[in-house]
Amino acid sequence: MSYNWHAILGGLLGGVLAALVAGYATSQMLPATTEVAISDMVWAGVAAAVGGVLGVVAGWLVNRRRGNGLGGIAAIVSLLAALNGTFSWFREFGGLYDVLPLLTRTILLLGGGLILMTLVCGLTAALLRVQSVPQEQAQL
Repeated sequence: MSYNWHAILGGLLGGVLAALVAGYATSQMLPATTEVAISDMVWAGVAAAVGGVLGVVAGWLVNRRRGNGLGGIAAIVSLLAALNGTFSWFREFGGLYDVLPLLTRTILLLGGGLILMTLVCGLTAALLRVQSVPQEQAQL
């Protein structure tokens, strides 16, 4: 069994990029109140999704535009972005809520973030697979 180190490195670098964007989206774009408007949540989600797309593209470029490893890159980017987005929100707004509402909102944010990032990153990986270098040329 051999590891695709370029894909792992690309996933980690893309994941850090997406995590920074998701962390900014959840900690800075959402208002510091207990009642958040749906439009604010949508815009924060769109910003995090754009960060996920950029993260997968950056990982694909680090992987030398090969199709092998794109699924792993998308998975790493999705996980890092969702975890950091949730952590950034918790760190910024955790003091506004009691324990049970805080736990509920944290779980919902993590679950929603994972679903959003998985959809966006997986779709980006599927679209990039078509644009990837053919397998014969990737061996050179």
